[in-house]
Amino acid sequence: MQQVEKRIVVNLDLCIGCHSCSAACHYGHHQQTNLVAGEVTDIAEVPANCRHCANPACMEGCPTGALFKDEFGYVRRSKLLCVGCRSCALACPFGVIGYEFTRHISPKCDLCIDRVVEGKIPRCVSACTSGALQFLELLQESISQTLVGGRFVAHSKVRRM
Repeated sequence: MQQVEKRIVVNLDLCIGCHSCSAACHYGHHQQTNLVAGEVTDIAEVPANCRHCANPACMEGCPTGALFKDEFGYVRRSKLLCVGCRSCALACPFGVIGYEFTRHISPKCDLCIDRVVEGKIPRCVSACTSGALQFLELLQESISQTLVGGRFVAHSKVRRM
């Protein structure tokens, strides 16, 4: 039997750059935006969501163990253990963990797990006015093929020093 997981998928053709997804994330997480924007060669800014990797480099790079995989397989952050060192942001090959932190915590998408466990969709997806963000079930084999493409199409506005 194939394992099926839900992920946020961005359709670049539909994104209008309105940032309603960022606003929903910001207000839904008590004034901390966990969503970073990617820039497509000076054409548009699009949301860059965490891919919740099978072997997350951000978890390996975290010196305090603040990042962990929950029972659903999503990479989450313990706010009590995070010291805002940004090691996870440096380790993430997709550039989806931001450098600008609030309350000494590095911003990282938690997939709105509080909503997902209730059967709802993440805040950014529900706020997307153009339908560019979708919360879809993907087969485990297709996740790498579907999501890695964003790495080559867009680059994060976050620059490594």
